[in-house]
Amino acid sequence: MPRVQRFQGGYKFVNFEGQPRPVIEETMVPLRVTVPLRQGFGAEGDCLVKVGEKVSAGQIISHIEKGVASPVHATINGIVEEVKRVNYFKCDCLMVTIKGDGSPDYQKVPQAAGSWEQLSAPELEKVLYLSGVTALDREGIPTRFHSSVIHPEDVENLIVHGVGSEPYNISLEVLLQGKNTLYLIEGIRILHKIMPKAKVYLALNSQRKKIIEEVNKLTCKFDWLEFCILEPKYPQGYDEMLVPTILKQKFPYGYSAANIGTVILSLQAVLQVYEAVVLGKPLIERTVALCGPAFKEPVHIKVRIGTCLKDVIGTRVKEAVPARFVRNGLLTGAELKDLTLPIDKTYSQIIAIPENRKRQFLAFLRPGFKSDSYSRTFLAKFLPGAKKSCETNKHGEERPCISCNYCEEVCPVSIIPHLLSKYVQRNIIDETLMNLLIFNCIECGLCSYVCPSKIPLARYIKEGQEKLSIQGCDRNQCILPYFDNLRGIEEYRGAKEVY
Repeated sequence: MPRVQRFQGGYKFVNFEGQPRPVIEETMVPLRVTVPLRQGFGAEGDCLVKVGEKVSAGQIISHIEKGVASPVHATINGIVEEVKRVNYFKCDCLMVTIKGDGSPDYQKVPQAAGSWEQLSAPELEKVLYLSGVTALDREGIPTRFHSSVIHPEDVENLIVHGVGSEPYNISLEVLLQGKNTLYLIEGIRILHKIMPKAKVYLALNSQRKKIIEEVNKLTCKFDWLEFCILEPKYPQGYDEMLVPTILKQKFPYGYSAANIGTVILSLQAVLQVYEAVVLGKPLIERTVALCGPAFKEPVHIKVRIGTCLKDVIGTRVKEAVPARFVRNGLLTGAELKDLTLPIDKTYSQIIAIPENRKRQFLAFLRPGFKSDSYSRTFLAKFLPGAKKSCETNKHGEERPCISCNYCEEVCPVSIIPHLLSKYVQRNIIDETLMNLLIFNCIECGLCSYVCPSKIPLARYIKEGQEKLSIQGCDRNQCILPYFDNLRGIEEYRGAKEVY
């Protein structure tokens, strides 16, 4: 069994209330969806349908001839009701609204085959591209159809991971239930066939002992695959941490792993690779974890892409509890303010936490039986298994820095957040910030989270980066000189996903 791999810094979130139960609920096929034509990695494609046109689930409704992109599909059977541009997470995005008939059928991907070994690499690439799964995760899946910034032959490393380092995560037991572990291995084999030069790494959460034993038995026969065990310490699931932890390589902060010849995919993405190639299922739905203490019953659901957030959340939220909804990451995820917007292929979690803006007198002196604490107060030591609460209250006012160095201790990229923030607050914007590696920040938000003085350190660092860029000093000057052969830089800038 391989040893557990770790990185310096970071923080382990444990025992938070509102973890999703390890079951999947099948939801009804929605009667109306609004499908964004830009989802995940890639540019927006041309709309191929018109208002009043009949469409089928799995039918390609958006495609682009030039540029890095992947097709987008209708996710239900019905009639195109509207095509219009909408402000979607600060991006002007064309959306197609479809009024459905409620039928669950869908068109299968052409050339998909259960006996996928008989398909050539170019044929497999075409199936994956036509299914839409090539747009998944941060850099997409490379094919000869320009679905990523690099070609499959240029991929040196493929990392498939299920680390679960966030406060809330999709359950590995849910993703790998039944025969899904076998399907995961098949999906990895498919990817290895189209990326034959790549060394493959499968990384899992060190706390999932049974899953680790099962997967290790199934993968030990593949000499091209290396099995890794990672400590679920935030932000281990970030690409910027997976590369140095597993590959022992530097990461070009601010760019993509694809720029150094590495493709990083989640377990769900690889399972959808299997479904596309073997079952012919296009990317029309996602497994989403509904997490957080504001949900009546946190659970996993399968939901069609394009379903309105309001329809997904519906009556699942506790009554009389004002809630804030966040997409994918509690510390860095986008707040879901407009619940009329749809779910897209980038969703993995919807987190609901109670709103609490009440000021607490001498909050820093309160015992905090259920509060998470980096400093590990005496109560946390006596109650190590206690459930931790989660809400929007900061539990205190911003105070001057006390030089505790907590932010420096947890920083996964070894910068000094409290020092950087002091320079920015004093408006000292010069090469000193660059020498202090301000552009190495990966925006994980841990520095702000652990600060006992409630200083928004991450916000100040971001502000410093923006002010430097205005002065003509950007990350290219700090990052690129350390890398000799970055690939697809301009393509990545143009096709970068909107999260």
